[in-house]
Amino acid sequence: MAAVWKTCQQCLRYGLTNKSLYTALPAINVISKRTFKAHFVAPTLRELKRRKDVEDDRNGGPKIFHRSTFLEWNYDAEIFAFSNRLGEKFNDSSLRAALTHRSYVERETARLSEIGVDSNLLLQDNEALSAEGGEMMSKFINGYLRAVFTQVPEELIQAMHDFLTSTSTLQTVAKHIGLGDLMLCADFPCKPETYVKSFKAIVAALAESSGEERARIFVQDLVVTQLYGQDVNELWNPADPVGNLTAILKREGKAEPEFRLIRQAGSNSILAVYYVGLYSDKNFIAEGAGESLEIAKEMAAREALKHFFHTEDSMRALPFGRQLKNIQSKIAELENQPNLPLSKWISEKVTSVVH
Repeated sequence: MAAVWKTCQQCLRYGLTNKSLYTALPAINVISKRTFKAHFVAPTLRELKRRKDVEDDRNGGPKIFHRSTFLEWNYDAEIFAFSNRLGEKFNDSSLRAALTHRSYVERETARLSEIGVDSNLLLQDNEALSAEGGEMMSKFINGYLRAVFTQVPEELIQAMHDFLTSTSTLQTVAKHIGLGDLMLCADFPCKPETYVKSFKAIVAALAESSGEERARIFVQDLVVTQLYGQDVNELWNPADPVGNLTAILKREGKAEPEFRLIRQAGSNSILAVYYVGLYSDKNFIAEGAGESLEIAKEMAAREALKHFFHTEDSMRALPFGRQLKNIQSKIAELENQPNLPLSKWISEKVTSVVH
């Protein structure tokens, strides 16, 4: 007690007050609360989670609901947003027909018949538009490929065309532009064929609404761009590369290909590798590697064909967008003019066609 009194005397002597020594803490109304859950809550949640997992496994995954089942769904607004999102102008009737699958019309007709309502629906499906759009898409793709890959045989053009018009490629494009939420069909999730049919119908609807030129650019921007990241040489697998190369060299007036072993490593192990050089008239053409001499020869022949067709790994990037503005007329001209077939390919004819 004496020590406390002495401290107070010192504070008064030096002019110190309690206000300067102590800082008042702000008053905070804190109400202590204890969270409590009954002991049966956790086991119940685990059991519900287990039952849901079993149901999802039985149904092939969690159930997905179509956007039209949501309360804020507005199909007219979605159609308007779709056109503006793509930056294209569609006729409303053509666009709605392109997004209506035949299965949806048949389902709605049957449903109305069951309840005794007149089932004469004024709905147009996308069968005709899909067939028309598929033909237009093939024509646009072939025109672009022939204008850009001027020195490749027609067989490689068709291989790239088949890749771009395949179900997997078109389904990927259709999903990324949001067709899954707009298509009217009986099945959901929609089948890959339904995506492809609707996308082809969209191309035909755009041609009817804005002209064939806009549809051509649309296909170039969305479909042909799927070649990015793809090795075009891997899309075509010629049956006999050595025989094809020999025939080309013969038409060129050059000697038959001569293969020479350049180097090898691990010939007595399972990791053997052989490097073979390909020569013609004592001139080096290409080099290939493989786990055997036969495979190395075939790879060297493939590399030589790449050199002739100008599809090497160092080839220039494919032109798109503004780069195609000056050659759109050339693309339209080559839509029905195929390249030389592999059986008649010769560099002189290819050069005369290009220039």
